Amino acid sequence: MPYLDQWCIRCIKYNRNIKTFVILTLIIGSITMWLGSTDFVWNSRRTMKFKWIFSKNIGLTNYTNDAAKAGQVKKHISENATYEVVRGPGYVSVQTLGRLGNNMFQFAAVIVIAKHNKMMPNFPKGVLDKIFNIDRTILSNKINKTLPTLRLQEKRASAYDKNVMRNISRNTNVRICCYFQSWKYWTGIQEELKKEFTFNTEIDTTAKNFIDQHRNMNQTSDLNVSNIILVGIHIRRTDMAKASENRRGYLTAPKEYFQNAMQYFRNKHRYVRFIVCTDDIKWAKNNIQAPNVTFSIGHGSGVDLAILSHCNHTIMSTGTFSWWAAWLANGEVIYWAGWPKPNTEIGRTVEPSDYFLPHWKAMI
Repeated sequence: MPYLDQWCIRCIKYNRNIKTFVILTLIIGSITMWLGSTDFVWNSRRTMKFKWIFSKNIGLTNYTNDAAKAGQVKKHISENATYEVVRGPGYVSVQTLGRLGNNMFQFAAVIVIAKHNKMMPNFPKGVLDKIFNIDRTILSNKINKTLPTLRLQEKRASAYDKNVMRNISRNTNVRICCYFQSWKYWTGIQEELKKEFTFNTEIDTTAKNFIDQHRNMNQTSDLNVSNIILVGIHIRRTDMAKASENRRGYLTAPKEYFQNAMQYFRNKHRYVRFIVCTDDIKWAKNNIQAPNVTFSIGHGSGVDLAILSHCNHTIMSTGTFSWWAAWLANGEVIYWAGWPKPNTEIGRTVEPSDYFLPHWKAMI
């Protein structure tokens, strides 16, 4: 900081125009603020104030080539200037992309990266707040704009990138991109995430009422409903069935896969009820036919996710919605091994061992 005083005196001695002096002072102030956002800091205060306090008795416009008066100004500045420099922590934020499942992965990434680097997580209000009891007290609604911003992007959307979890200076804001679809990022915060992804009362009540209504349909009347095993089936088709999405590598699970997965659970459990949530109810009703199947009709994505989460086990299709349904249910999981299509855009972004949990079972 001693050079700063010298610059001010030079400004006063060699610039008679007060406007020029003011402009240079602002430039110096900006440089000082930038320095305060790096590791070159003068103290550990978390706030920044940069003040120049001048006595009303000193006429700056008169200080030109008078060395004595210039010395007086230098002394005055040294005695009255206050420096309080920013010292972290930075903020971790993300530009949300996609729909519910993608947003859940992005939320998890913000939380774990912030926790890893002892920073403040920042996540915009949106679809997650309408469905879950997101604890906003652990999230910041602001960004410290005096800190530099590091842009952190994964190499592949559905593969673990160890560079994402490297140590980052707390004196930095981090803006992450894009999807972070790997369970390996947040192995240490599962319980915290489950707490954040607790459904709000209205959605949870609707889901539980639906399950209670259909749990014992077409079973023996004297059967204790607690003995019935609920298996959630998610079927995603509408967007992934398009030819353009197929060329990218997205595929839809076939009828045979669901039949094989359903038979797997029938062989393991005496009393099973399958609850189907889908974005293509016509296809589902035509291809998933059995006396012990119930279809969720007319519910939003939040209620369908809550229904699937309350099932004992899960049969996935493709997409992040299926992934989170399986993770929240926390039972036995069957996933379709035919996704993604090899040698395609999506095929090159997915590392199956990073995307699917190791105890989930692949099936064709």
